[in-house]
Amino acid sequence: MCFSPFGIQDERTPYKCINTKCGRHFCDQCVKYIQIYNGNVRQFRCMYCLKEYRKNRVPIKDILLVKQLWNEAVVNYGIKRTRQLLSNECHATDLKFDIDCRQRHLSNLINIHNRYFDWTEFHETRVEAENIVDQLSKIVKYINEETNTQIDICKSVYQNSISTPDDNNDVGSNYIRLCERLLLEITNAEFHSIFPKTNAIFAEWMHEPGSDDKFQPKIFDLIKTIKQDLKDLWLSTPFKVRTKIGVVGYTSVGKSTLLNRFLNMNSLTENGATPTSTDKSTYFPLQFDREEPLIHPDNQDRKTAVTFVDIQGHDKSRSNGDSQKDTDRYLSELLKADCDIYVIVFDDELCDEQHNWIVGIEQVLKRKCILVRSKVDKYYLSKFVELSKVFYAQSTVEQRQQLDSTILQQIRLNNSVDNRFVYLVAPDYKPSTSDADLLLKNNSFDLILLLDELSRSAFNAHNSRIHSLAKRAVARVINICFRRDYVLNVLKYQIAAGIGSIIPFGDQYPRYLSREGIRDAFGIDDVLRQYLKQYKLEIAGYKLQTSVFKDCVKVQELETNWKSSAKMVGKAVGAAAGAGGAAAADDIVRTIAPVSTTLSGAARIAATAATFGIGIVISVGVCAWSAINSLQHIFSYVQRICDDLIQVIDPLIQVIILQLEEEVANNTVPIPENQSS
Repeated sequence: MCFSPFGIQDERTPYKCINTKCGRHFCDQCVKYIQIYNGNVRQFRCMYCLKEYRKNRVPIKDILLVKQLWNEAVVNYGIKRTRQLLSNECHATDLKFDIDCRQRHLSNLINIHNRYFDWTEFHETRVEAENIVDQLSKIVKYINEETNTQIDICKSVYQNSISTPDDNNDVGSNYIRLCERLLLEITNAEFHSIFPKTNAIFAEWMHEPGSDDKFQPKIFDLIKTIKQDLKDLWLSTPFKVRTKIGVVGYTSVGKSTLLNRFLNMNSLTENGATPTSTDKSTYFPLQFDREEPLIHPDNQDRKTAVTFVDIQGHDKSRSNGDSQKDTDRYLSELLKADCDIYVIVFDDELCDEQHNWIVGIEQVLKRKCILVRSKVDKYYLSKFVELSKVFYAQSTVEQRQQLDSTILQQIRLNNSVDNRFVYLVAPDYKPSTSDADLLLKNNSFDLILLLDELSRSAFNAHNSRIHSLAKRAVARVINICFRRDYVLNVLKYQIAAGIGSIIPFGDQYPRYLSREGIRDAFGIDDVLRQYLKQYKLEIAGYKLQTSVFKDCVKVQELETNWKSSAKMVGKAVGAAAGAGGAAAADDIVRTIAPVSTTLSGAARIAATAATFGIGIVISVGVCAWSAINSLQHIFSYVQRICDDLIQVIDPLIQVIILQLEEEVANNTVPIPENQSS
């Protein structure tokens, strides 16, 4: 099970279990993988309710959820406004902006896609996207050059470019599907590019048929492979992994304009500039690689490659009145953007919702948060007139110098946030007045200080970025390759448990054997445990679901806050709800099962005889119940041990990264000359 979020892409389409009492969901990709593994021998079995489907039956598509996902995509991509422009009379400038905005979004995705895929490689999705970009660019050029623009023709060509007959020519359907497809391919390509060896064994294991005697995936192999990938990463260019800095805030507060300043854009019309508008102009997180690395202000040798992310603005007008739900929804968007640092931009006093963003970013997402007050030139100029009684452009140099510190102090006081420094900026490319034009030529406010802080933070976050990517790579492999319902041939354990149920603790012995079999199948043995012990690993905010690694890691006290980071990392499945109790039962069974094997023949006969008073009539029912219960226990154990594996490998990755960093600092890891920076 991949546990990836559902979406409108074919692979992410949600399917639900046909058992109405279950109703759990699978993505289309996981359903197909399971079908491939099963072949013509096994039937589909829900890993949550354990219902075994009839031959050739699989979970059914959840039409209601698919429709909901599509409706959300329509809103996120601003299709409502495009529909209004196409169906009503509009000015050519408004239509041009809408077309140009979509062209820039698609071009942005193509540029990121090209980062991972060779130009010589034919790629159907990219070619289709390039064709649409070309069509949209021609429409914009036509509107710019023609004095008597035939607006209806432009509308028709525009609609045909972004729509498809497959969706009944629903406006923007083709555009949405294409963007979502590129976003998914970029996500997968990043994994392939940064961790090639891990990706190779993932591909091998993913298509390997599962059985008890040839279960190929092994945890130790995964650990050694991810370690080698990390070492190779340290030997390569340091700019292969970029720190991601997200810019967030309400719509029309100047986010995109500030981001263009970060990218050293000379104008908003320059190629590669992010679109700006008083309306919503960002449909999904737009990534922009800054050409020059950020240089640490305290150490010029510390250079960090960064990607700035323009995250869609939160629309105040779409608030449903529930501030917590609005905050959670926007935090979900921030999480999807997957940034290491978040810059909150605001142009007025911070409201409660924005304070909730700060809490969410720092306490839930565990990321750095920087506050920026934009458009300070407007307040500055109005205050200047109030104090001097003259307009800024008409004032003397002495007047400006005399009032500058007073006005700035007042701005900082009005925008102060407890125990935080708020950076003041006015990044406007097109000042609306001569006063503003003159002010911005002479005053950049805190923009340089802000870039210095971003340089420090980006350098500090670089290793955390690598750690996060490696952790996700490991979780992906474990969830898809190890979290399988046929790790063992469970049928023999079902039968054994049923037969054993008529003697005290008899059904526990097959369970003990099945757990040992699962550990053997995964390659969890004394060699692995000794390997883990040497690193003296510690886990915080998580309770081990099994006793397998209790002697290998130190577990700090479990956090009770529901927003604990463990909620974000450890992905439990249906059976994990009772995992806390099951972990204790694990140790009990470990004690009972080995002891029962040492009983004398007379003792075993006596124990069996003691149960015969119950009556042979109910023994069949007991056997059936015990067999089902044993099956549930086996699958539950697979899920719990996978949860533990993800959590245990997490601090191991961190230790490996720290060791590599130290080795590079001490020049004990040779860096090839052609790859050194």
